Amino acid sequence: MPRTIISKLQENPDYLKNAAAKSNAGKRKTRYKQITFKITDTQKEALEVICKRQKTTPVRYLKSVIRKQTARYKSSPQPVSYVTENQLQLF
Repeated sequence: MPRTIISKLQENPDYLKNAAAKSNAGKRKTRYKQITFKITDTQKEALEVICKRQKTTPVRYLKSVIRKQTARYKSSPQPVSYVTENQLQLF
């Protein structure tokens, strides 16, 4: 009687390791840059009040504000050029 394979894990014990390696193969590592800036005492107090009302930390609040503002300036992909066979390409 032929041997039946119930799961890939029985056939290859390293299946889970290989699957995890394949899923991370196309992932790009995120690079972070450190930014420092100064704020006045009143600005810090206002920031603490905002964070207390929204139940968040100052770092999370500032990151969310930066993320919202920079989302508008992300580069959009170039539109696809629809050129037919009979159309002359000058450029």
